[in-house]
Amino acid sequence: MDYEANLNQALDLLADGEDRKAERLLQGIIDHVKTRLTRSDADLDRYYYWGRALTAMDEPEQALLKFEKVLEIDAGHELTLWETASIFLHDLDRPESAATLIKEKLLPMSPGNILYEESLRAAEFAVRLKKSPPPAGGQPQADGSRAPGTKTGAGIAKPESAAARREREAALQAEADALLEAAGDWSPDDESEDASEASDEGDGLKP
Repeated sequence: MDYEANLNQALDLLADGEDRKAERLLQGIIDHVKTRLTRSDADLDRYYYWGRALTAMDEPEQALLKFEKVLEIDAGHELTLWETASIFLHDLDRPESAATLIKEKLLPMSPGNILYEESLRAAEFAVRLKKSPPPAGGQPQADGSRAPGTKTGAGIAKPESAAARREREAALQAEADALLEAAGDWSPDDESEDASEASDEGDGLKP
């Protein structure tokens, strides 16, 4: 089986809203991998694509377990390190761990990599947001509403759903990207001590 081709096809189907067809393809990748495991170093690619399939199926915690298997075989597998950092940053709200991986592993492997540098800035921005969250009363949003899960005139709002949380985080990420782009050559050096402390609190590659 061509795992890469099947995975890309599944991602295209997801983008087109064909979730059921995509899920069948992704599950097919996983089922095929399970029958080919050899408990040897040859399993590296199999665990990698197993993890990617799980990520596409919105199962980030399970994906991390498979990526850990890859890193047990090759601790410097760049694609797996990148997938892991992306999950920490975008799915599990662990920007400290993402920043640590990017700074200590990915950038030394690929100095000047624009994607890594932009992701590091986004992770450090997210760390700063976590350290200084909006007031408990809820900051007005761009549309005039208040942040979900905060007090309203009718009492306490219901906790936001996972989907709503992802949408809110995506909006925050877009706002952070816009701010970073507007800042141009802004540098996080003035926050280096804070970022270092936050990185120390991260737990490395363990989910």
